[in-house]
Amino acid sequence: MSRMIVTICMAVTLCLLFVTGCAKKSQPPEQTKTAAEYKAEADKEIKQENADQELDKLEKSIAEEAAQEPK
Repeated sequence: MSRMIVTICMAVTLCLLFVTGCAKKSQPPEQTKTAAEYKAEADKEIKQENADQELDKLEKSIAEEAAQEPK
């Protein structure tokens, strides 16, 4: 009789653990920049003197990404 009670208690406990499961850890929201923030950043970094160099960097980066894409 006592084995049956222990077995039932264990089964109920396991069912409760299964139903409740593990708590999901909430992740902080991803921080994204707005268009205004990107523009402000670009205005700081890109000046008339280095515009050609920055354009070359962007073109090179785009070409590298395009080369890496599966076809």
